[in-house]
Amino acid sequence: SDYNIQKKQPLPHMFLPLRSSLPPLLYLFLLSSPPPLLASPGPCPDLSDLRTERARALDPRKLQGFYYEQLYHDVAQVGARCQTLNITSSSPPQLSCDFSVKYGPVPFTIREVYESEEDDDDDDGVGVYMKRADVPGGQFLELPTVFVDVADDDGGEGYGAFTVYSCLDVGAGVAVRELVIATREREPGGGELEEMLETAIEAGVDVEPGEVHRVDAC
Repeated sequence: SDYNIQKKQPLPHMFLPLRSSLPPLLYLFLLSSPPPLLASPGPCPDLSDLRTERARALDPRKLQGFYYEQLYHDVAQVGARCQTLNITSSSPPQLSCDFSVKYGPVPFTIREVYESEEDDDDDDGVGVYMKRADVPGGQFLELPTVFVDVADDDGGEGYGAFTVYSCLDVGAGVAVRELVIATREREPGGGELEEMLETAIEAGVDVEPGEVHRVDAC
């Protein structure tokens, strides 16, 4: 396979847990600094165009539950391990996600809020969200986000896996990108993750396979 997923990555000191330790306004400053410390070249694609047919029929209620993050492209997760997500939805299609992680021995959880862009008149916004951290000042940094793909679990009552991608243009032809592939199972079947990554890239997610990293085992 051409999808060479990285198992580990270095830990630059300036990127120590940005998601957990930096105040939101400082994180926003980093995103807008010239050149942005967290950005990569190229503008964001149209997120609604990245959805597979399964994602275009997304049922947010089936996303609820506990997942293990398996693959990611996100500089804020450099040095992280044991990443998990617990998704709830008290008023679909709005979502909340408790993102838990360890940086060294220190556990940390942050709640991320997904505000749906769905319009009752059409399906262009199904699976398309604005994501923000549920912390003071979180409204100042919202990331356009899309569920690129979902897969039913064996029982069909919920999703067994999903791929979610965020991209924010910050000017000067660069953008901040995040990609997460997560599964209900701690250890998914052979080839499943590579297939999900391949599907995302073929759908138009502009992340190189060599920039995608596996979550370190706990």
